[in-house]
Amino acid sequence: MTEITRTGDTMLTVLETVIEHGPLQAADLARICGINRTVAHRLVTTLHLRGYVRRTAGGYIPGAKLFQIARQVGSNILELALPFMTELSMQVGETVVIHELDGGEAVVLGQAMSDEHVLRVQHKSGSRHSSARGASGLAILAFQPEASIARILDGDPAAEAVQKKLSAIRQNGYAISHDELQLGVHGLAVPLHTSHDQVDASLGLLLPMSRASGLEAHVGLLKRYAALIEASLQGHPQSAEPAAS
Repeated sequence: MTEITRTGDTMLTVLETVIEHGPLQAADLARICGINRTVAHRLVTTLHLRGYVRRTAGGYIPGAKLFQIARQVGSNILELALPFMTELSMQVGETVVIHELDGGEAVVLGQAMSDEHVLRVQHKSGSRHSSARGASGLAILAFQPEASIARILDGDPAAEAVQKKLSAIRQNGYAISHDELQLGVHGLAVPLHTSHDQVDASLGLLLPMSRASGLEAHVGLLKRYAALIEASLQGHPQSAEPAAS
């Protein structure tokens, strides 16, 4: 067996271990796989940079690249969520977006856009921003461990204000923002439990300032669709009943 083959085999072992036992830190991977800690860190970092794993507060878990590969034999969060996102978008006539946490950033997994209005908000899939900015990121950040929040906000001049927002989000169960990522854009988002019994994603509505009046009236509907997506992810799919926003 050549050195390249051994390295590839070890990397696959690390990846399989994350899939089967994650979330795991590099030290956990070294112990479980029986490899040097430095080697484990280098391999899992490579996997992270390539999108095969992603980093959460608890450690590394399967990443978006695996879900892309698995589309022919399984389903990922976006595929399960998209029908609900499309239905919700049609009901409210606005853009519905789903974000996922990766380290300290919120990453756009996908969106559903209504054609009801000529002026509408659009996000680019794969784009990312600090989880401390915008309703979608804040809705995830609020439910992370305090140590993770402190790390993400370290050095942020607005850290105190963000902490106040996070407290309100935990109390209310939703986040709301405007003009934080795009001028003239308002956002409403709720946390989404996807795996490992933790919040690592969010479901949100995006709309222009001209239609932002009464945005919080959609909170109940948004929470209902988040619950439907969570049930589907847990293998208990439900159909959405007609509901007023």
